[in-house]
Amino acid sequence: MKKGIVGYGSFLVLIWIYFGVFYDLETYYDSRYAAYRHAYYFTQTTFTWLVLWALIQSSFHHTYTQMLDRKFGKEWARSLVYGASLTLGYQLISLPLDVLGYGMAQWAEVNHQPVVDWIGEWGVQSLFFVLMISGLIMVARICMMKFRRYWWIAIWMIALPISLFILYIQPVWIDPIFENFQPLRNTAIKDEIVDIAGEAGISESNIYEVNMSEKTSTFNAYVTGLGPQKRIVIWDTTLENMQEDEVLFILAHEIAHYVKNHVYWGVLGSLLFSLVLLKGLAIIFPYVFNRFKRQWNLRTITDLKTIPLLLLTTSILLFATEPMYLWVSRQMEITADQYAIEHTDSLDPAIEGYRSLAIESKSDVNPSAFVKWFRYTHPPIQERIDMMKEAQKERQ
Repeated sequence: MKKGIVGYGSFLVLIWIYFGVFYDLETYYDSRYAAYRHAYYFTQTTFTWLVLWALIQSSFHHTYTQMLDRKFGKEWARSLVYGASLTLGYQLISLPLDVLGYGMAQWAEVNHQPVVDWIGEWGVQSLFFVLMISGLIMVARICMMKFRRYWWIAIWMIALPISLFILYIQPVWIDPIFENFQPLRNTAIKDEIVDIAGEAGISESNIYEVNMSEKTSTFNAYVTGLGPQKRIVIWDTTLENMQEDEVLFILAHEIAHYVKNHVYWGVLGSLLFSLVLLKGLAIIFPYVFNRFKRQWNLRTITDLKTIPLLLLTTSILLFATEPMYLWVSRQMEITADQYAIEHTDSLDPAIEGYRSLAIESKSDVNPSAFVKWFRYTHPPIQERIDMMKEAQKERQ
């Protein structure tokens, strides 16, 4: 274990030196904050792997799982208690990393959320995380025991309606826990927003404003929700700090997501992707288990003690397949940009708007290929600006 920790420490040193010194960062802001965020992302991802790897080998984990086997007669009870203790422990262990991420955003003046408010939000998010992962562990173990050959299908079938229900209620019940949502205020630009949205068949009742100025100075807007809860949400920072034409271009971009049903396509894609991922896990994990069962004294594939290995395999598989999911997301964003270009007379405000977005977020406007493939849900800012300029040339 010591060699592994030393190796991981060496990896972190190299990652932070590379992004802090050698990475070719392109940004509109005089800071290497964006490069440090890249390093932070890879640190956070691999830290999860380290924790799970260390847990599998620890004598404490072996003793603890034996105690749960003796104390709880029902598998669902063992799974819930184990899942809750595992996730709660992980949240506490990774708290310094979360504090680091918060501190970096404060240092770069991207985030100005008060510490007390951040702690409260972290606590609520941790509670959701504990409940979700504990439930998944319970469902996974029960399905693996009862449907030994087709457990992956059983898990997917159980998770499907739950996921759709959560997505349906998210805008109404979950998001308001963290942010303050309200109908559009009577600002100078409200009438134009309502008129443009109305031309696309979107009612004013489906457009919301969210108070983000208490936390950040960056800009954003998005589409969320399913069925009657489907809506466009605009950050108040966008409405207050961007020029009117810039806001209207962003609105046109979000209208594209709305009318092209990108939320539905995204949900469908995610569900199909999760099914393929579970099938891949069902194929790969038995080989992983057989490779390490003697080394780590694992008994069966459904054992409590095997859960960290299952989670580790799942996490690595998710990381390896993430570029495919992100590529699809970027294609949707390109489509939305093209729609906005077609429905906008002058593209100069759009170009300035994206520059303002890059400045406020201190983002990496032209990342290297591997960073783009593992991190970017949207095309990099420079690619989007280049697309605007190319459209301008074609019009001329």
